[in-house]
Amino acid sequence: MKKTVCSLFLLSVLSLGLAGCNPTDNRLTITWWNDYAQTGDEATTQRYDYVQGVIEEFEKLNPDIHVVQENHQSYGTIASDVTTGLNGGNIPNLASVYPDNVVIWDQTPNAILHPEQYFEDAEVGFGKQTTYSIVKDEETDEEKLVANTVEDSSSSYDDIKNSIASEKSGYGDGDLLTLPYSRSSEALFINQTVFDKVGAGLCGVDSDEEVMTDDNGKLLETYKAPTAADTKEKYEVPTDWTEMIALARQMKMDFPSLFADQRDSDGWFKALPICYDSGDNMFISFCKMMNIPYTDNTNVLFNNADAKAMMVQLKKWNNEGLIGTADQLLVTDPVKNYHEYSTSKVNYGQCFLLVSSTTSGMYMGVDGYRIGVYQTPTIGGKDMPDVEFSSAVDMEGEHYAISQGPSLVLFRNANERVQKATFDFYKFLTNSENGAGLSATTGYFAVRPSSNKREELKDIIDSADKEITDKSTKENLADKSAKYKGLSYQINEQYIQQGDYFIANINDKSAAARTAVGNLVNTVFNSKAETDAEIEKLVEDAFKTASGSIN
Repeated sequence: MKKTVCSLFLLSVLSLGLAGCNPTDNRLTITWWNDYAQTGDEATTQRYDYVQGVIEEFEKLNPDIHVVQENHQSYGTIASDVTTGLNGGNIPNLASVYPDNVVIWDQTPNAILHPEQYFEDAEVGFGKQTTYSIVKDEETDEEKLVANTVEDSSSSYDDIKNSIASEKSGYGDGDLLTLPYSRSSEALFINQTVFDKVGAGLCGVDSDEEVMTDDNGKLLETYKAPTAADTKEKYEVPTDWTEMIALARQMKMDFPSLFADQRDSDGWFKALPICYDSGDNMFISFCKMMNIPYTDNTNVLFNNADAKAMMVQLKKWNNEGLIGTADQLLVTDPVKNYHEYSTSKVNYGQCFLLVSSTTSGMYMGVDGYRIGVYQTPTIGGKDMPDVEFSSAVDMEGEHYAISQGPSLVLFRNANERVQKATFDFYKFLTNSENGAGLSATTGYFAVRPSSNKREELKDIIDSADKEITDKSTKENLADKSAKYKGLSYQINEQYIQQGDYFIANINDKSAAARTAVGNLVNTVFNSKAETDAEIEKLVEDAFKTASGSIN
């Protein structure tokens, strides 16, 4: 929101210690721990700058409040720092987190502010906007700062209630402990140029002859067009994992030179048909779609026979060179154990099917080829026909899409005035306009449907219809990124309309459970086990270790 009463009224409010809109020691301070930084990579800096602009607008409307962003590197670091701070007394008023950690913090008395108490508050509730003006007392002739609360449709509850309901679903029957902030999911990204190719020849245009850089001089990733055999036919977009696996096998036959030597001497993938970016998301999403227990709101349940059978099949597909995760790609830094980005593998022409975050499309606007963006394939027991599952497993599979992205938690570490101010800031940060701006800046989905109707997002959504070609100039590479973001927004609308979104059940061990199953997938995929007996023992041991790691 671009309103300001500052320049007209506040210059004379000396009695309140306010000089224009400049910070003063008399203002209450809201501290927000997030992963944005003023100096860092381009995406991190853009997010910091945008949010700082929102903060400055909020401070103009609320001249007695000062909001400070404090960078804590990552969500994991934020969680660790809050855990430490709860013991030492150094915690923020607001933090960007995943809800799994918040359930643990709520065990500390009076640590977490349960935000529903402010939803209908007369001063700061949803659908209300407070502005300030100067009023002169007729008896004392003194000037006072007076709050004026008015109705504000841009922050209404009805507009955000579905996002809040989704957030609350993860807590089961428990209290709502976090608020939705920015959302993403997963989509299937395909090399559309490879899919469309018929017959022998290059799939796209080699771009290694032309060294391209962005506006800051950074080298852009280079597409090396893969060569198809004469048997290559046009591919159909897969809708389930039976089709995914059949297509991956066909790709290995249609691109023999690319997939002839898939791994380096250490076993890391140089090329593969399918990459599922996140091993833990794969495990959790597959369990959800197949009705295999993972967690509920009390217990960790993934150590079961059906989950083990699922992992045995996944390992066999992995051994066949059909699928891997980002943690099985070539190592770029052995000391830090960094691997190639999954999007880079697609950009290099070395991976054709990628299941990744819906924000990933903005990183694939590369010269030489085109991508397509589709909903993730469904998996059921039928897609693993050689596996014996229990009768509880859904054989057809029901489509679900994991809801991810940071939530915001408010802490009960200040007086009522500060707590209300923190909720008021949250409401301003996620209103129709600011939610749209944040979404346009970050690629995350806004939590209010009304944000999608604003020009800054509508332009991106409409970009899905842009015409692009394999070969691009440096100037119109941005058109590709815009189109891919627009296609991802269409997937978001599709998921919403179908009711596909889910949040894995949250309990005080669910954060550890996510880490454990991610490690489990890595252990299984990184092993050299080959025979059925070796794979079954590997999986049994991996589940035992994963289950034992959760205290």
